[in-house]
Amino acid sequence: MEEKGIISGTIQGSFASVATAFIMESLQHMIPWLIVSFVVIMADLAFGVRKSLLMGETVRFSRAIRATMGKITTYFAFVCAVCMINVASGKGWDIDVYACLLVSFIELCSIIGNILKPKGIKIDMLGAARVFVKKAVDVNDEEVKCILKEDKEVNNGKRE
Repeated sequence: MEEKGIISGTIQGSFASVATAFIMESLQHMIPWLIVSFVVIMADLAFGVRKSLLMGETVRFSRAIRATMGKITTYFAFVCAVCMINVASGKGWDIDVYACLLVSFIELCSIIGNILKPKGIKIDMLGAARVFVKKAVDVNDEEVKCILKEDKEVNNGKRE
């Protein structure tokens, strides 16, 4: 009976050691990306407030902080998850780098939009993505038409 307790304690101690090492290594990867994410989110907050002031909108502190806290929570959870996945996969995929670059790109698009909106310029990101894909793939309009077919039964997103 006493032997089972010793084995159980040894297994628990081993698991605790492995889990602690995993968390410490994950934190080492997370901290720089969390700092980058925080800086980009704060820049977006600053440019968002600037945009609102330039456009004569009322800036409500509670709304700005609530939106910023939502972004921080979402992006930090995302960064923590991808950093832990990267460490668990043996750091061979570098998904933490690509995921954090994606977060930075999303916030950069928001910052650019906040800079240009007071000047009356609006960027259509979906249109830009279409142009990019078309140029990257180098597909002409005839090839696209044979891929995309018009559905005669659909009228403005609703079936007739």
